Amino acid sequence: MIKRWIIPEPAKGGGLLEQTGLNPLLCRILERRGYDSPEKVKELLQEDFPLSDPFAMQDMDKAVERIRLALERGERIAVFGDYDCDGITSTVLLVAYLQAVGGDVFYYVPAREEEGYGLNAAAVEQLAQEGATLIITVDNGVSAHAEVELAARLGMDVVITDHHTPQETLPPAVAVVNPHRADDTSGLTELSGVGVTLKLLCALEGDPEGWEILEYYSDLAMIGTTADVVPLIGENRRIVRQGLAQLEQTGRAGLAALLEICGLEGKPLTAETVAFLIAPRLNAPGRMSTVDDVIELLLTDDVGYAHDLAREIEQQNTMRKQIEEQMMKRIDQTLKEQPRLLQNRLLLIAGENWHSGVTGIVASKLVEQTGKPVIVFSLEGDMARGSARSLPGFSIIEAVSACSEYLVRYGGHPLAAGMSLPKDRLADFMEQLEEYARLHYPNMPHPSLEIDALLTPGELTVENIGSLSALEPFGAGNKPPLFLLRELTILGVYPTADGKHIRISLSGAGAGFTAIYFRMTPQSFPYIPGDVVDLVASVSLSPYNGKDQVSVIVRDMRRSGIPQEQILSDADQYANYLRGEYHLCNRQELLPSREDLALVYRFLRGHAGFRYKAVELYYRLMDKGISFARMLVALDVLQEMNLITTIGENGEHGYFCRPNPPKVNLDDSAILTALRESALSANPA
Repeated sequence: MIKRWIIPEPAKGGGLLEQTGLNPLLCRILERRGYDSPEKVKELLQEDFPLSDPFAMQDMDKAVERIRLALERGERIAVFGDYDCDGITSTVLLVAYLQAVGGDVFYYVPAREEEGYGLNAAAVEQLAQEGATLIITVDNGVSAHAEVELAARLGMDVVITDHHTPQETLPPAVAVVNPHRADDTSGLTELSGVGVTLKLLCALEGDPEGWEILEYYSDLAMIGTTADVVPLIGENRRIVRQGLAQLEQTGRAGLAALLEICGLEGKPLTAETVAFLIAPRLNAPGRMSTVDDVIELLLTDDVGYAHDLAREIEQQNTMRKQIEEQMMKRIDQTLKEQPRLLQNRLLLIAGENWHSGVTGIVASKLVEQTGKPVIVFSLEGDMARGSARSLPGFSIIEAVSACSEYLVRYGGHPLAAGMSLPKDRLADFMEQLEEYARLHYPNMPHPSLEIDALLTPGELTVENIGSLSALEPFGAGNKPPLFLLRELTILGVYPTADGKHIRISLSGAGAGFTAIYFRMTPQSFPYIPGDVVDLVASVSLSPYNGKDQVSVIVRDMRRSGIPQEQILSDADQYANYLRGEYHLCNRQELLPSREDLALVYRFLRGHAGFRYKAVELYYRLMDKGISFARMLVALDVLQEMNLITTIGENGEHGYFCRPNPPKVNLDDSAILTALRESALSANPA
C-alpha cells in the first residue's frame, strides 16, 4: 500500500510570526491549518472561554420546560441511551444530573446484539410498564418516528437529544434538540452526543456559559467527545481541555478505578490516551453484552464496588481483543484463499456468526492494512449485519445509500456506516456496491498523510517542539502535526529491547537524530546504513534523566527522490488491469519488454531474492528505465512462468527465484499474449 504524501507549499513566512511573536515553527503550523490572523490564533489557543448559549439550539426551551415540569411533578423519567462510549457518557451525565436535583430517574440502553441501535418498540413498551411518563433520548432518537408515536399512545412524552443527521421530517416529540436540524442556527454541528447532553444540562441549570456544569461534568463529557472522533475545535476543544485536567484528579470512584486498571493513575493524560486506553474499555461491555457494568461504574461512589466493576470490564475488554484477533486470523486466511477479493475497489467480506460487536473494529484495521473501504458482514440466521469503514475521499454512507434498495436498515457518515439486510440479498448488494464504486471512482482514493511542514534535523529542538503543546489537545480535526524530513542518510538500525520496534540513527543537513519506528523489526525494515530516505514523522517531548528531549516517531518512510504521482498512477493502472478494466489502462504502458523482464529477474537472482514489498523493489529499479506498472506485470509473468515465487525457503514473503528454474519461452506467457492482443486492439495499425 502506497500512501500519498500531501506536501505543503513553502511557508510564506513572517506575517503571523511578526504579529503574534509565537515560535516560528508553531506559526508555520497555524498558517498551514488556516489560522492566518492573530484573531483566529487567539480564538484557537485561548485556555478558558464561555460556552455559547444553549438556548440558541432549536427546541432547547421546549426540552427544558418539559423536563422541569417532570421534576416538579415527581414524574418517573427514563433516559434512553446508546451502547457506545458517546452514548454511555451521555446517559451517565444526564442520569447523574437528574439524580442530583432530586429526579426520579432510571436509564435504559439497548443490547447491541438483540436490539440494535436506538429506540425500539419493545423497549418503549417496557419503559411504559416501568412507569415512565417522560423519555429523554441521548445520542439517538432523531429517526425514531414510529417509536415516538408509540410512546405517545402509551401516555409518554419524548424529548430527543441527538447529533446524528435527521431525515427530512422530525419525529413528533415534545422537543428535538439536534444541531443538525435544518432550522437550527446555533452553529454547533461539531458537537458529539454527550456535547449536546452537556448543553441540555447548562440550560436546565441556568448556567448558559457552562462554568459550573463543566466544573462537575467535563471529565465525562471529555471522554465521550474524544471517543466519538468529533473535531477538537471550538467548544469541543474547551470541553476536552478542561475534562483532561479534571480527570487527572478525578473524584469519581469509577474513573479512578479505571485509571488504575489502565496503568494511568497519577500520570499526565492526553486526548490520545483517552481514545486508545480508556474509551475502548468503556466500549467493550457494550460490544460483548450490555453496558450496565459501565454505567454503574461511572455512577457509583463505592470505591470497592468500583474496583470490582473495573476488573470485570477489563476482563470483557480482554475477551473483546481475543475475539477480534480470532476474526482477523479467519479473514487473513480467507484473503489467502481468495486473493481476488483484494482486487476489488472495496473489500467486502462475510462470515457466519461473527461477533457484530467487533466487526467495526476489524473493519477499521482492514482499512489500515489494505488502504480500501471495508465492510465486514456477520451472517446471523437469515440476516446479514455489516459494519463499514472508509478513508477520506470515498463516502461509504453515500455508497451504501445508493444501494439502499437491498437494505432493511442503515445509517452512518462518510467514514463509517452500519447496515442490515436479508442474507439472500447480500451477494447482489456487494455486486451493486462494487458497480457504484466503478462508475463513480474509476481510480479509488489512496490513503494519504497530510504534512504540516518541512523540517530540517537542526530544527528538532526542545524549544521548537515544546511550542507545539499550545495546539493540544490533539484529536480529530486537530491532529498532531506531521513533518517531512528530506534526504536523510541512515547511519544505523537497532532493535528495541523487546525486538518489536527499531530505532534508526539518521543525519542530514549537518545534524543528526534518532527516530523510533513502531511495529517495524530489523528483519522487515527494507533499508540499510548508507541509504538516503525521506520520512514523515510526528514529534513530541519526553522526559529523560530529568530533562525534556525530542522524540521522533516515524509514520512513513521511502527512498528520496521517488516520483510519487507517477507511482500512484501506475498503481491505479495495474489495479484496473487486474480487474479486467482495460479501458481504464494504457495497455502499452503495462506491457513489459524482454529487457524489463530480464532486469527484474537478474536483480532477484543477484540479491538472493527480495524480502520486502513490491514498491520497495521498484525503488531499487526505478533508475533503470522501467515503470512501476511494467515491473508489477513483469513480476506476475515471472511467477506465471514458474521462475519466481512469493514465498522463500524460510517462509519469508517477498520475491524469490526458484532453484533450478525451467527453460521457458516468454512467448508462451498468457499474460503477455493477452496484453499484446489487448494493446493491439486498442491501437490498431
